[in-house]
Amino acid sequence: MTRFVLRNGEVFESERDPSDFDTFCYGKNEQEQTCHLLSFQSEIAFLMVLGDDLNLRYEPVQTKG
Repeated sequence: MTRFVLRNGEVFESERDPSDFDTFCYGKNEQEQTCHLLSFQSEIAFLMVLGDDLNLRYEPVQTKG
C-alpha cells in the first residue's frame, strides 16, 4: 500500500498507482512509499477514485428554501 499525503497533511492509504496523479514519491521500495499530492486537481482526482474504491458517493446537501 502507498501512503498518499494531501496538501493539508491528511494521509490516506491506497493501492492505486501514484503515477496516475501529480505526485512526489519517496520510500525504500514501491510497497513502502509515501507520495505527496502536489496540486488541488490531483487531490480531487485521488479522492474521487478513493471514494469509488470504498463504494462512497457524494450527494449534495439540499438547502431549504
